[in-house]
Amino acid sequence: MEKWIKQPIDFISRLGEIKLFSRRLNACVLRTHFTELPAQAEIPPELPAWFAQAIDVAIMRSHPLAAPLSVLGILPQAIRYVPASYQRYWVALDGGFESYLKKFSAKSRNTLMRKIRKFAEFSGGEIDWREYRQPAQMQVFHQLAMEVSRKTYQERLLDCGLPSDQPFQAHMLALAAEDRVRGYILFYQQKPIAYIYCPIHAGVVLYEYVGHDPEYQRWSPGTLLQYFALQSLFAADDVKIFDFTEGEGAHKAFFATHAQYCADIYYFRRNLRNLASVLLHAGIGAASSGIVRLLDKLRLKAYIKKMLRSTA
Repeated sequence: MEKWIKQPIDFISRLGEIKLFSRRLNACVLRTHFTELPAQAEIPPELPAWFAQAIDVAIMRSHPLAAPLSVLGILPQAIRYVPASYQRYWVALDGGFESYLKKFSAKSRNTLMRKIRKFAEFSGGEIDWREYRQPAQMQVFHQLAMEVSRKTYQERLLDCGLPSDQPFQAHMLALAAEDRVRGYILFYQQKPIAYIYCPIHAGVVLYEYVGHDPEYQRWSPGTLLQYFALQSLFAADDVKIFDFTEGEGAHKAFFATHAQYCADIYYFRRNLRNLASVLLHAGIGAASSGIVRLLDKLRLKAYIKKMLRSTA
């Protein structure tokens, strides 16, 4: 059953990782998990009623698709905008962790084990990682994870590190009281260097916030912590999927057992202001993609990204 939630959202235009413009919109957002949706996006029949109630946009994030949609479509009911399409990755938490590891090639398994051994040697012989789930534990997790988050490029450049505000912490503790959240931290000599924060909804573990201390980048702390988090989750009997959420990435593709082609679909009320917002957003997105392709062609992409993140 589809579930729509009314809430304000920020419609943000970014050039690469830099935020340029933002507009606050009244939205109806589909909250049904993508694995429960058909591979065909239908126009919500409630659109006319929502638009009559001052809703600006209806949003279906990560909707499965059998075939791509055009980026912009002027429909009788709305302006349809598809700002992103991607493979969405997840891990099916069945069959046991040892069986899961067989999905990797021999070379990939050897690489993983080598990274684990090297970090163990670096750490004095043992790897210190911990899982947090109860309310008191999650309070400790939040304090430790914030130490890491403040050092990450997500926090400094994108302003999307682990939230520190009271509403987020209250929600986190409420989830912990219902055993619906997990936190994971990797330590080096009792210092937190990587974290993963995962709320759980109906047996689906969500990869919501993640970060690592850039000082320890060479040791692949995010990869190591992901490995141990999945090892723990495979041993649990109350979860069925680890969902890497929206967006692509080599890390997600490496660990995933499944992938589904999805798109973010926005249905805007038809008016000139919304059309202008969509065109601006699409134009900046196209420019950003063009710059990335050019930098990639010139073999400067990794250098520029590293410079931006270190500057942040």
